Amino acid sequence: MPGLDPEERYACLDVLPISWESGGAATNRCECAILLEIWSSGGLLQTGMAIPEGSVLTISAPGGSVHAHVSYCEQDDYGFLVHVAVDSPEDWFPAAYQPAYLATDAVHAG
Repeated sequence: MPGLDPEERYACLDVLPISWESGGAATNRCECAILLEIWSSGGLLQTGMAIPEGSVLTISAPGGSVHAHVSYCEQDDYGFLVHVAVDSPEDWFPAAYQPAYLATDAVHAG
């Protein structure tokens, strides 16, 4: 999309399946997450359960799976906000994936 600065954060909205290993038992967990913000190296997901910091996620984006690590996770009024850093930015935004709904004005982190 012309005019997007991939280094900026953008408000967006998409629902993506995610999966990760949970705890020492190597149990695979999965759920759908709401993508609320996106930038070239990561994103902000809303989930219904906490995902521990450092967990490795697989995000099933329409263009293919993207691996990411949880930077941090915090509880809010609606569940959990999970900040992720993608392992391969070239497989992410804006080159390989763009959310279903994307605001073209950058979000100013504050």
